[in-house]
Amino acid sequence: MKINITKKQYKTLIKLLHLGTWMANAHRTDDRIEEFDELEQYILSFCKDLGMDDSVEYDEDLKMFFLTGEFIDESGVEELIDEYDNDTFWDELMYRMAERDLIEKYGEDTVRKMELEERINKEQPFLDAYGKEFEENGLSNLRLIKGPNIIH
Repeated sequence: MKINITKKQYKTLIKLLHLGTWMANAHRTDDRIEEFDELEQYILSFCKDLGMDDSVEYDEDLKMFFLTGEFIDESGVEELIDEYDNDTFWDELMYRMAERDLIEKYGEDTVRKMELEERINKEQPFLDAYGKEFEENGLSNLRLIKGPNIIH
């Protein structure tokens, strides 16, 4: 198969590959998803052919291509990652705290046995309260009230 692609499309493709590989593997150490790394390396290997030598660096020791700092800065991928992380942080915090409170109020066995619609209806007030609180105050009012090794 042969795919014709413009230089602009190729830049977009390597941005997407970087974002996808980052999302899949940034938090991993020994258990990286190799098929993502392999595809990214394959696609990055064509940078020189497209006159984009300044977008990638090849590390001889690691035998791998890496996007240059300049490309990452100019492409906006770090900003996209930061936006994603920020949005995900607030959603995860809100949903995990709401689930904790739902279980505290009704009991874990009861919550597990709830139909989806009932669970959603009973969890929604917690979500609304945390959503409002975090929107208005961020982390300002969030405190651990008990726990080991808490620094005061």
